[in-house]
Amino acid sequence: MLKFIDDHTFHPRRVVGLNNIRLEEYPVAALREALLNAVAHRNYDDASRKVFVRIFRDRIEIASPGYPLKPLTLAKLRRGGYRPCSRNPLIAQALATLDKMEQRGSGFARMRDAMLDHGLNEAKIDQQDGFFVVTLPGPDGNYDRIKAPTTAAGSITPAVEARLNERQKRIILHVQEDGFVTNKWVQETLNVVRDTAYRDIQELVDLKVLEKTASGRSTRYILVRDHA
Repeated sequence: MLKFIDDHTFHPRRVVGLNNIRLEEYPVAALREALLNAVAHRNYDDASRKVFVRIFRDRIEIASPGYPLKPLTLAKLRRGGYRPCSRNPLIAQALATLDKMEQRGSGFARMRDAMLDHGLNEAKIDQQDGFFVVTLPGPDGNYDRIKAPTTAAGSITPAVEARLNERQKRIILHVQEDGFVTNKWVQETLNVVRDTAYRDIQELVDLKVLEKTASGRSTRYILVRDHA
């Protein structure tokens, strides 16, 4: 299901330092938490109803059969600090044993934190027509509000970046914009001789930042991560 959502949501790219990072429209941690809760806590006695995932322009809704099990209420779930109460304790325990779910009773708090850390509004919970509904508000086209994760790492780590000269940094930025670089472009744009251009590029190849495609006059260099 996460792949389905990934295939049907937008993934803007952003340059962070020397890395061109693929961002997620919705935080995977929040999506995973909502899906796992839907599977673990749905009403399996109502076999005629399934868990629904609906993707809209401005939100994702995940609906599972059954309202919160008493004494839980929407107000308690929204407020937090409630005692965990599972409709399907064996399923919940199995998911926890497999490290698919964390501490019981803290899922909505983690979901909220994941949404806020991503730059989005926190998830909303509701109940309607026999379904418990979790709504994850999206950026609604304003992708600038999405925050790049602090753990985001491309091919160019800080340790690698520290070894690069200014010409090599410009080469990488050019590849990110145009998709490739040539020895000729380095010579003409950076005003260096052929051997210097080759050395700069080859060092990037040795650092596994760039890789060579084709040969001879058709030789181009692209980012390694494009083929990861």
